[in-house]
This record gives sequence, C-alpha cells and structure tokens, in this order.
Amino acid sequence: MADYGSLSTLGLGSSGALNYDIIDKLRQVDEDAQIKPLDSQLEDMQNKQTELAKITTMTASLKSSLFELSDSVLFAKRSVEVTGSDIEAFVEDGTKAQQIDISVKSLAREDIKQTKGFAADTSVVTTVDTDMAIDIGGESTTFTVAAGTTLAELKDLINEQMGGSVEATILNTGGTDPYRLVLKSTQTGADQAMSFSFDDGDPNTANDDFLDLTLASANVQDAADALFTYNGIDITRSSNTIDDLVVGMTLTLKGESGAANRIDITQDNEAIADKVEEFVNQYNELMSELSAVTKYDPESKTAGIFQGDSTIVSLKLTISQLSMGLAPNGHGLADFGIEVNRDGVMSLDRDRLISSIENDQELVSNTFAGTDSEPGIFASLKDYLSTAATDSDSMLSGLDESLREREKALELRRERTLASLDNKYEIMAQKFAAYDAMIGKLNASFQSLQSMIDAQANSSN
Repeated sequence: MADYGSLSTLGLGSSGALNYDIIDKLRQVDEDAQIKPLDSQLEDMQNKQTELAKITTMTASLKSSLFELSDSVLFAKRSVEVTGSDIEAFVEDGTKAQQIDISVKSLAREDIKQTKGFAADTSVVTTVDTDMAIDIGGESTTFTVAAGTTLAELKDLINEQMGGSVEATILNTGGTDPYRLVLKSTQTGADQAMSFSFDDGDPNTANDDFLDLTLASANVQDAADALFTYNGIDITRSSNTIDDLVVGMTLTLKGESGAANRIDITQDNEAIADKVEEFVNQYNELMSELSAVTKYDPESKTAGIFQGDSTIVSLKLTISQLSMGLAPNGHGLADFGIEVNRDGVMSLDRDRLISSIENDQELVSNTFAGTDSEPGIFASLKDYLSTAATDSDSMLSGLDESLREREKALELRRERTLASLDNKYEIMAQKFAAYDAMIGKLNASFQSLQSMIDAQANSSN
C-alpha cells in the first residue's frame, strides 16, 4: 500500500467501501500505463549503450588489425634461416633478401693469464711497495701495490683499478700451492692482449720476483680476432658478435669447425598472411555482430536492438563496401584469395595470397596499402574506421552521446510522472478520507434515527 501520510483510518466510515486497496489498484493501473513504458524505454537505452560499447571495441580491434596491412612496410618483414652450427643470425625487417655463406676458422678470444700457485689466498705477493702497470688495448694503468698485499687483496685492487677492462679472479686448482690469480680481458680481440710491468723504485732490483713470475709468459689463452669467410672473402673482427657486415643483420659466431654455414634472408610472407588472417577474423566477428543487431525476422516479428538505426546500418554497409571494393589500381582483395560469401562471411585462401605476394609483391602492396598519392583498400578502411569509431568525434561516439541524452530525458520524465502520480493519489486519498468521514456521519445519523423509530414502534405496541 502506498504511503498516504496521516490517513490511517480510511474505510472505517464506509465499512470498507472506500479503502487503500482501491487507491493502490487505481495507481497500479496508472503506473502500468505511464511508468512501465518509460522503464521499458530506459532498459532499451541501457541495452543499446552496452551493445554500442561492444561494437565500438570490436571496431577498434578491426582497425588495429589494419595498422600494418595499410602500410607498405609490412612487405619489408624478413625471416632468416641458418644452416650450420657455427653461427646464429638475427635480421631486422627491411634487410636485403639474400643468401650468405659463412665459414668460421677461429673465434675471437679474450686474453687470459695466470700467476704461479700460492698456498692460500691470504699469501703475501710482495714485501715492498711496488708500482704495477697493466697495458691493454693501447691504454696503460698504473697503481701501487703496497708491501704485505695478499693475493685476495691484489685481486680486488686490480678489479677496482682497471675499470672493468680486466677481470681478476682467484682459482683453486688443487694440489700443492693451489691458489692462482687469473687475469682475463673482458673483451675479445687481438688488441685486448695484456702486458705488465713492475717497479719498486730500486734500480738494482729486477722486479721479476713480483708474484714470483713474469706474467707476460704465463699465458693461458692469447687474445685473438675472429677469422671467418663471408661469401669466400676472409674477414676479421675483434668480436664474435658482428653487426657491421650486412645492414640490418647481427651475426654471432658460435663455433670454429671451418664447415660451411648458410644464411637465407627472405621476405616473411607467412607473417604477412598471419596479419591478413587476423583481419579476416576481426572482420567476421564485427560483421556478424552488426548483422545480429540490425536484422529483422518477419516470421517471429523480432528485431535486433539497432534495427533501423542509420548509424549502425551505415557502419555495416560502408565496411562491407570498402572491403569488397577495388583499389585505385583496379584490383580487389578477391584477386589475392580474400573473398566474402553470400552470407557475408570472409575467408582467406592462404596459399593463394602467398603465391600472389611471391609473384608480384608490388601489386599486392599497392592494393593493400596504396601508393604515396592514393590509399589502398586497407588504408582506406583504416581511415574510415577512425572517423567512424575511434576518433573522439566519431559517429559511434556521437550515437553514444545521443543515447545517454535520451536516457537522461527519460529518467527526468519518469521522475516527473512519478511525482505527478504521487500528487494525484495523495489528493485522491484525502478525498476518500473526506467521503469516508461524511459517510460515517450519515451512518451514525441513520442509526440514531433508526433507534428512535424502533423505540416509537415498541411504545405503540
């Protein structure tokens, strides 16, 4: 029962003839006629906004699938295949398609030297202050090794002074006097060879007893350049990672068997086909959704939520027309294995597309992306989807704004209608209460009169 304020005794005077149930039933009739249609329209607006958000997202996804397809750079994609175990190769998109023969004769190496063995890493390496100089890569670094410096302290001192160009470690080789100081250049190449000199300030001291060895003759591994052949031509490099041989290619030497290795750099047509397939899938998902929301079934007389909506109908029609139309060069997607059947479903003949690219890449590129002066099919479609769905002032955003404004208007209308009904039935309740009171008084007067009549009749008997 609706709340009618202080009217709590309605129906007493009229013996229930005038009561709140009557008012509630009358109000329900009015609400069914005035509020329910508004609620239905509000629900429809909310459902449309939800569906529109879905369509907008799907349209944006379709546009995303077109970014590379609408750019001729797509046809610069490269794949690389390496035959042989001595090398690895990475190529960037746009690298010239070619075949390269590589034979690795020797790898680039670091320079590695070691000291004699010591009983412990705490063994003292010199009893007098001595200047130690290490030359590497044409640069010499001199530092003082204080008297009493241990093998472990010398390791730390070298690592600190050499700034990363030399790595000093201590190796336990086992046996008698197992601890050795190992020095290794951190970069490869012949110019990374290390040389050493020592000076304790005494011209009468040979200084060769420093570390009790001459490091220059204690080689474990000599620094060396890599040596390999590139298409039969001898090449040397200081590193096993080479990025200046072919523009866009990084070559890594892994072994030195001298066996033949081949690098095949080719256009990655499979990657192009993958991008087209992604577009086909996105296209079918969006067009299926647009068909569902705009269709009308005459048998069941049911309509999609956007049936008859010019914005959504136009979106569906234009996407279809642009996709199935011709590029400025007179070719369409169907020429390359991308077709739409009578039900509007797009399909891709992958082998036909790849064959088309292999036969005439420029024709496919101009049809898809276009030229500097005229956009191709995918470029035109991408531009349309921007204005239709993804730009801030797109037609889908305009539709969304329109739906939200209509929803606000309906909410305001519903609010005002409810207020009107509240006022109407408040007045009705007050009138019923007045009628009820009037009827109550009449009933009381009638009962009093009846009592007088009955009393007079009894006295006459």
